[in-house]
Amino acid sequence: MRRKILIVAVAGVIGTLALTGLVRPWRDAPGDVVPGDLERPWMWQATVGMDAPGRASVLAGGDTLGFRGTDLFDAEGKIAVVGRGGDYRMLLHGGWDTVAAGEDVLLSPDGRRVVRPPVDQDSLEVIDLESGRSTFYPPPDFAAPPSSTQAPGWSGPVAWAPDGRSVLAEVYAGDDTHLALLDLETRAVQPIGERILHWQRRTASRAAFAPDGGHLAITAGNQVRLVDRTGKMVWAADLGDRAYLAGTGAFTPDGSKIAIAGLTGCLDDCDAAALAARSWTISYLDAATGKPAPGPSLPAVTGSAIRALGWSQGRDLVILRYEPEDDAYREARADAALTEWNDTGWQETAHITLLALPPSGTARTLLDPPDGVLTMDVSQDLLQAGSFGGPTPAADPFPARAIIWLTLVPVACLAVILTPAFFAVRRRLFPGTGDSPNKSH
Repeated sequence: MRRKILIVAVAGVIGTLALTGLVRPWRDAPGDVVPGDLERPWMWQATVGMDAPGRASVLAGGDTLGFRGTDLFDAEGKIAVVGRGGDYRMLLHGGWDTVAAGEDVLLSPDGRRVVRPPVDQDSLEVIDLESGRSTFYPPPDFAAPPSSTQAPGWSGPVAWAPDGRSVLAEVYAGDDTHLALLDLETRAVQPIGERILHWQRRTASRAAFAPDGGHLAITAGNQVRLVDRTGKMVWAADLGDRAYLAGTGAFTPDGSKIAIAGLTGCLDDCDAAALAARSWTISYLDAATGKPAPGPSLPAVTGSAIRALGWSQGRDLVILRYEPEDDAYREARADAALTEWNDTGWQETAHITLLALPPSGTARTLLDPPDGVLTMDVSQDLLQAGSFGGPTPAADPFPARAIIWLTLVPVACLAVILTPAFFAVRRRLFPGTGDSPNKSH
């Protein structure tokens, strides 16, 4: 009898897991292609350090249980690494529930590594997704500004160089930040640009590398500046308050032009409806001179913000479109600076969509993730090759972190409690069915 109760209890647990979606049929792995859709990760999804996923196609963040937790027994912020073999593996960020894929945590151009801000120490961290091992880069030895008593430290990464050998990052000292170029092989750090207040730089528009990696376009106030890898400025262009560097993928594939995102619609005192009605168009600067230049005519996009990731097959601009949270409100510019408003931020966003903007065509949806996915990054090798629309990888629950027991133990206890009641009801309804081992034939 006890053995039967145990068997039924185990069966009950398995059945419950099946009903809740934990036991599901196997699906094909996406391979070297960006999936056509994503699933939300489980709360206990294994980490990259536990079971490295290999090269990744996508990073994703959001506000579901799989992306957010509590530092009491989980992590407040989590980023999903979607491997090309179909595995979902997590990067944990304790105490930081607004961590954003693509702006705080960046996927390398070939999908093999991730760079992220300091988590448990002051060092910038580069994680090998094929081995799970991390390499740490200590804070640069820069002189702090006279007004600050705080030693400089890494704020976080901004952009990968196209060859994956260096990373542009932000360095903070008090309220000031400036950009710095980190060589991952030599560990040399080169300051880039001047110090500015950290909230005066739109995160989607901080900088972009030229395709050859020799120059960068950086944002400083209402200006875009072209600088070389030593920080020497080549030119500066004033954009005004309704135009921005389009994103890390702003340079055209031949490096001759830089895409600028222009805003039509509400700029000050905007509620969610006004933010959602904004329209964005792409214009261009000549990369050699900084002057306005002709370029491909791309379709306008409606949304609270856009962020350019790169160019697909040398033709289509791939962007993320942002839709505002229901209670999002953009105050007047002076107030917005004080509250650190960010139109591509985790708190301001309700939904994102990955779009392709073809010349003289209409926008095409590449990936429309499920609700709760608010931030994303895409591997450049797949983006540039136009490898989109792969099968949806299943967010399988195993391997799992230890917090899975917070779910399984109550289920098992419930099964053990209910099993005797099941047999009691069975005996009452079918009195002729007993459990004696001695049966007459």
